[in-house]
Amino acid sequence: MLLLNILKNKYFLATVVFLVWIFFFTQYDIVSQYRQHEELKVMKEKIKYLEQEVSRLESEQKAIKTDSAVLEKYAREKYYMKTPHEDVFVFDTISDPKK
Repeated sequence: MLLLNILKNKYFLATVVFLVWIFFFTQYDIVSQYRQHEELKVMKEKIKYLEQEVSRLESEQKAIKTDSAVLEKYAREKYYMKTPHEDVFVFDTISDPKK
C-alpha cells in the first residue's frame, strides 16, 4: 500500500521522470559523459607524452648548438654528411616482403 501511495505521488513521479530524462535523453547523458571522460584521459596522456618529447627535443637542440661533436654526429646520422675524403655507405635494413 505504501508503494502504491509513493507511485501515486505526483512530485515523486515528476522527479523520476526528470531524472530519467536528465540521465538518458539529454546532451549530457551518462554514456556521453563516460565517453568524454575516457577521451579526456587519452588527451591527457598525449599531452604528457608531447611535453616529454618537447623537453627531449629542446635538450637535443641545446646539445647541438653547444657541442660540435654532437652537431657532427647529428649531421652524419640525419643528413648523411661526410668529410671530403670519406665514403658513406647506407644500408637498407628493411626486409623485402616478397622473400
